[in-house]
Amino acid sequence: MLCEKYEPTTLGQLIGNSEARKKIAVFISDIVNGKQRKPLLLFGPSGTGKTAAIHAAAASNGFGVLELSGSDYRNVEKLKKTLVPATRSKGLFNKTVLVLLDEIDELSGKFDSGAERVISEVIKTSLQPIIFTANDFWDRKIEFLRNSVEKVEFKKVSDYDIALFLKEIAKREGCLVKDEVVDTISKRSNGDVRGAMNDLEAMLGSGIELLDNLGVRDAKIEVFGVLDKIFKTSSFDIAKNAAVRSEIDLEMLINWVDENIPNRYRSKRDIERAYSALAEASKLSNNATRTNYYGYLRYAQILASSGVSLAGSGNVTMLTPYAFPTRIRFLSATKKTRSGNNAIAEKLSTVLHSSSKQIINSYLPLIRSMLRNLETVYGEEKMMEMAYSSFRLDEDDVKFIISVAGPVR
Repeated sequence: MLCEKYEPTTLGQLIGNSEARKKIAVFISDIVNGKQRKPLLLFGPSGTGKTAAIHAAAASNGFGVLELSGSDYRNVEKLKKTLVPATRSKGLFNKTVLVLLDEIDELSGKFDSGAERVISEVIKTSLQPIIFTANDFWDRKIEFLRNSVEKVEFKKVSDYDIALFLKEIAKREGCLVKDEVVDTISKRSNGDVRGAMNDLEAMLGSGIELLDNLGVRDAKIEVFGVLDKIFKTSSFDIAKNAAVRSEIDLEMLINWVDENIPNRYRSKRDIERAYSALAEASKLSNNATRTNYYGYLRYAQILASSGVSLAGSGNVTMLTPYAFPTRIRFLSATKKTRSGNNAIAEKLSTVLHSSSKQIINSYLPLIRSMLRNLETVYGEEKMMEMAYSSFRLDEDDVKFIISVAGPVR
C-alpha cells in the first residue's frame, strides 16, 4: 500500500502541522538529553499524521516503540503485564522506548475503568517517554489525563500541501495523473493525508472513472480506517464506534465489507460467519426501506461492523490493499447507460403504460431491434418518422436506443 511504502522516517518528511512537529522534536531532544518530560497527547482528526509522527521521530533517533491501541485497553491484566514492566525499565541495552498509547479516547466507560487506573499509575512511575494520541482532546473519557499531559494539536493538512504530496507520489510510481484529478482528491480528502493516499491508490488501480465514488472524507474517520477497525480489532465497541462515528452510507459500508472479507479473513469458518452477519445486515437494511421503520438500520450497522469483526478468530492478513467494491465499480461504469435508460423509460411510460423496470428490461430490447430493422428496410429518415409517430422519440433518443439502451447486466 502507498501509505506503507511512503511512510515517513523523519519528522521533516511529514507534511503540514509544522508547529506540532516542532513540539515533538523538542520533546525528543529533551529525552535524548536526559530531561524528564510530561507525556505528550497528540490530538486531531484522523489521517493528519499523529501516529506517523511518533514512529518517524522514533526511527530517526534510534528509539524503539511499544504501541498499544483500543483493543489492548479492554484486558487490564494484559495491560499490566505489557505496559507496566516496559515503562519501569530502560529496555534492552539501555535503549529508549517510546510508549505509544494510540487512540486513547477509545476507552469505553466502565469496561476500561481498570485501564484508567493502570495508565494513571504508569504516568507517575514510567522511566520511558509516553505519548498518547486521540481524536478529541475534550472527550470526557480521557478527562483523567488532561492535567498530566502536554497537548499537541494536529490540524487538517491543506489541500495545496496534499496535492503537492500526491503529485510527487504519482511521479515516483511512474503514473501520469492530471492536476485536476489530484486537486479533486485533495479537496475531497478533508485534510486527511492517509485517506488521500488511499484514494489515489484506489484510482490508480481501478481507473479514473471511480473518482466520483470516493466521496468527501468524514471529519473523524474514513472508509479505510473503518475497515481497519472491523477487521483488525475483534472488538464489538471499537468496530461499532468506527461505523457510528463515520458518515459512510450503510449500503456503501456493506459493499466495502462484502468485497474485502475474503481478502482479510483466512479461515473458511471466519469467512462464513462474517458473510452470515453481513447478510443479516443487508436484510435489515432492506426491511427498513420496505417498511419505513428505520430503527432496523441501527441493528444493520452493528451487524455490518461489530458482527463481522467478532466473526474473526484473529487469523487476519493485511498483506493486500483493500479492494474497491466490484458493485460500485460496475455502477460507475454503467452510470451513463442507466441514466439514459431511465430517461427513455420515463418518456415511453406515457405511451406503453408500463413501469420503468418493465420498459427497460422487456420493451427497450424489442424497440431497439424494431428500429434497426426499420432503418435497414426503409432508411434512416423513415425510421425516425415512425419512431416519433409511434413512441414520441426524438433523434437523440433513437440514437441512444440503437447503440446502448436496454438491461444493464
